[in-house]
Amino acid sequence: MSAESRCIVGLDLGTTKISTVIAEITPNKMPRILGFASCASQGLRRGVITDVEKTVKSVEKAVRQAELMAGMEVREVFVGIAGEHVSSQDSSGVVAVAGGDGRITEEDRQRVLESAGAVKTPIDREVLHVLPQEFIVDGRRDIADPVGMLGVRLEVQVHVVSGAVTAAQNICRSIHRAGLAVRDIALEPLASSAAVLNSDERQMGVCLVDIGGGTTDIAIFTEGAIRYTNVIPVAGDQVTNDIAVALRTPTQCAEEIKIEHGLVAMD
Repeated sequence: MSAESRCIVGLDLGTTKISTVIAEITPNKMPRILGFASCASQGLRRGVITDVEKTVKSVEKAVRQAELMAGMEVREVFVGIAGEHVSSQDSSGVVAVAGGDGRITEEDRQRVLESAGAVKTPIDREVLHVLPQEFIVDGRRDIADPVGMLGVRLEVQVHVVSGAVTAAQNICRSIHRAGLAVRDIALEPLASSAAVLNSDERQMGVCLVDIGGGTTDIAIFTEGAIRYTNVIPVAGDQVTNDIAVALRTPTQCAEEIKIEHGLVAMD
């Protein structure tokens, strides 16, 4: 396996900045950061691309800087998606176990997930993720992974995330224009939760709130599974705008005031 084949690249298209991180997967499956970079974002509003040309230039700049730090060339990326067009719903599915011996296989698991993910969506939307919450084998609930168990009836409860088709297409188009391939698209609050939450927090129950420039991403976990996701089109830029209006000062000055003197306190 070549060095590049062991590397993954993440690309975060934010409203205020575009970030790139290059990591190598070590033998113990843990990532080792090789390079990272951020640059000012242009061409996006509230997580949605509004100007492809400006977005392409921002992506090229962020990726180029990360390449220089890592000393390697990037060919494909995992990219995050957010924006107020993202929505979610819970669904369920059920299948009969196919094997004659009653042992549940990975194929059975995939079939029941496909059944649960086959929700009705408008023609202008597409399913981004089908996230299992719990599996049920012959009425036995709270099963995290049914593969290898014996059963006749396999059910699943899932959380389905969907988004606007054009939003995903514009993201892919911009990245392709920057000379890169899209390995996969991930909902940004899911990526954030994978980075900062551990299994104990997911089990006990936790709400992750990721406040960006144009959107606030929310993900709620209980009993080890995701229960709710949302992307709210209110975030840091609104705070800056409020300061600018209240103090009658330019936006750049309001941003500096927010960064240098802003404080979030919890009682």
